Amino acid sequence: MKYTKKHAAVCGLYCPACTIFIGTQEDPKRLEMLANQFDISPEEMKCYGCRSEKRTPYCDTCKLYSCAQKKGIDFCGLCEDYPCDNLKEFQAGAPHRFELWNAQDQIVKDGYEIWMEDMKNYYSCVKCGTINSAYDAKCRSCGHQPSNQYIKNHSDKILEFIQKHQTRLKKE
Repeated sequence: MKYTKKHAAVCGLYCPACTIFIGTQEDPKRLEMLANQFDISPEEMKCYGCRSEKRTPYCDTCKLYSCAQKKGIDFCGLCEDYPCDNLKEFQAGAPHRFELWNAQDQIVKDGYEIWMEDMKNYYSCVKCGTINSAYDAKCRSCGHQPSNQYIKNHSDKILEFIQKHQTRLKKE
């Protein structure tokens, strides 16, 4: 699959490394598990990228995306209000968002095409080249650990977040 601007989120997330995108494109069992967590159908959970016609319900209601559309900009880093409170709140909400500031800086400096190529390498397994999410501790294809450079850089914080999130879910 050729990745385009459709797969570059306005906030600086790289859609091909999203666990929902991976589930939609190539892992129906992953998509089903995620849909069950959110109590929606796998079809409702599907997402083809930030700028696509079919996005997961969370992305479909994204304040950042609608704001960028209203302002006529492609990425938050191009906004005169960058970084706004909405982006700061979004960035702080989950481990796969740790590097949004770096992403925005590179997109503005080098362009999204170069950034996307760098992200493809960053999220790919060094052994087999499979793109893995920020939550795949080991490569989903070959089992290599860490699955990608993002995991290597942030595994402790990601694990802490997952454990805290699972504990909260058990209480509910």
